[in-house]
Amino acid sequence: MAVIADEARVVFRAEAEVGLTVDAEWARKVEVLSRLCEVGGSATHIAFLVTAMLAKSVDGEVDLYAIKPTHSLGNQNAFSARTLCHGVVVPLAAELGVNIGVNGREPLNNQPYFRMTALGDGTPVHTRARPAFDYMVSLVDELQSYTRVQARVALRAFIAVRRRYQTVYATSSGALTVTWATLPTAIQRLVEENSEGGRRAQAVVAGLFDVFAGADQVESGRINDPSRHYPGDVAVRNAAGGWDKAVEVRDKVVAESDVYIFGRTCLAKGVREAAIVLAAPFQPRLNNLAVANWAANSGLGITLFYGWAYFVDQVLFWSGAPKAQAVEAAVATIEERLVAVQASPASVLIWHSLTRAA
Repeated sequence: MAVIADEARVVFRAEAEVGLTVDAEWARKVEVLSRLCEVGGSATHIAFLVTAMLAKSVDGEVDLYAIKPTHSLGNQNAFSARTLCHGVVVPLAAELGVNIGVNGREPLNNQPYFRMTALGDGTPVHTRARPAFDYMVSLVDELQSYTRVQARVALRAFIAVRRRYQTVYATSSGALTVTWATLPTAIQRLVEENSEGGRRAQAVVAGLFDVFAGADQVESGRINDPSRHYPGDVAVRNAAGGWDKAVEVRDKVVAESDVYIFGRTCLAKGVREAAIVLAAPFQPRLNNLAVANWAANSGLGITLFYGWAYFVDQVLFWSGAPKAQAVEAAVATIEERLVAVQASPASVLIWHSLTRAA
């Protein structure tokens, strides 16, 4: 069995019609899950719930626990939750103004769903996120016995509630005002104006790597996500699906010991090329020779980028496009990544003011 994407899109749009009657009990349940996710610091469970609702709304026989068909051979009612979420839920939620908890392109590429073979298979869940996860599973348990009509009632309530959580970001069509020479200064001003817990710096690096490697190859999770399954703040996949590069982004002063800790994490994850962007304004120079010797002896390639200028210059040079085109692409992808890491709407406005004409 496969949930048909075209039918799923029709159903999602139909239940998103403004003015439809909303079931009060399901609205309450979605609100409870929303609060639990805020407390637990992991909102991926919201994205999973709406994916399950949509699957059941399309096919009443779907097995909501068999979320990976390759691990459910012989189960005709299995479905790919990741494919449905990425291909239907994410783009339609963005278009229709429905907050699904996370802004990334592939919400279910996060833990615990990344490692699951099936919902309820015992995959570890972070302690803080456990109450939200358990409550979400209880809702899926309820949905499992639903008909398509009943599931659509639940989906409609989800859409209505989560529309109220939607963050509105400004857009701009102004002409580009930065060049390859001034882009690093614009980035520095964006990051130093307000760190937002590292969100802005991470968005910048992810956006620049999108230009270099392509957005489909670049992974960048939520800030301080304890369940992140890849090393560093930003990671790049290779053609075989493994990790090619990992980058840590620090807008606070980094000690030499921090470099070694990150390096060991990379090695444990199978990464052999790592970098740290040391973006703090008063970052002292580390013992580069000692770091290089340690990395070489460990079988790790590691690069330290002090400030933004050299890092930006390297990314633009290796991007494969002329610098002027690469800068234009970078301005757009950095904005997309600011939204993806759930930086404030103010950060996008500031980025517009730094890079585009009013």
